[in-house]
Amino acid sequence: MSFKHDRLDELLAIEATQGLSPAEATELESLLAQFPADEPDSLELAAAAVHLALIGPLEPLPVGLAERLELTAVAMPPVPVRPARPRPSRAWAAWSGWAVAASLACVMAFVLWPKKEPTLAELRDRLRPQAVAFAAADKPGPSGEVVWSAARQEGYLEVSGLPPLDPSKEQYQLWIVDAGRADKEPVDGGVFDVRPDGTALVRVRAPIAVRAAAAFAVTKEVAGGVVVSRAKHELVLTPKKS
Repeated sequence: MSFKHDRLDELLAIEATQGLSPAEATELESLLAQFPADEPDSLELAAAAVHLALIGPLEPLPVGLAERLELTAVAMPPVPVRPARPRPSRAWAAWSGWAVAASLACVMAFVLWPKKEPTLAELRDRLRPQAVAFAAADKPGPSGEVVWSAARQEGYLEVSGLPPLDPSKEQYQLWIVDAGRADKEPVDGGVFDVRPDGTALVRVRAPIAVRAAAAFAVTKEVAGGVVVSRAKHELVLTPKKS
């Protein structure tokens, strides 16, 4: 507690028990303005309560003395009532506390609220403006499209018209023809299954960096895929012509 606050308590105690001099009253007003949270009348009320508790039951005045005091009081001019010292309101502090708690609750709810995960279609559409599209030749049979970003090493394959397979025995496997590699073997792009209607939308899963994707191909392999494929290409996708 600061020296000024100690002095404020001291002046409040003097005011409640002895009364203040004009200089002390001025000093008290100045300190109350600096510490608006303090209750200026608290010590006065406490002193009055203590006084009443100590004096005990009041003795009745003699009848004659009571009558003279009453007549004197009626004849006396009214005493000006000292205006009540404005008390600083503490409501703002309580409300500000609730406001802070409410704000923190909103922030926590926003942070902890379950976020909706984007679908593969949404991720593919977000990537499309910065990616290259590969498509199958326009002819009857299976078709598809790959959207691939070399910068992000991210891509998505969407196919249709592929016959569904028994996933326990066979799966489709995607291959990436990388023109930037000396090794002519295509890069494994991951295995996938198609829906009963022959469609699928999957993420390209290249285990190594693809330097320059020139084409994509789909083969039918044993479940889990193979390292090197000798199967025929079910689908070949080359860069779309603008």
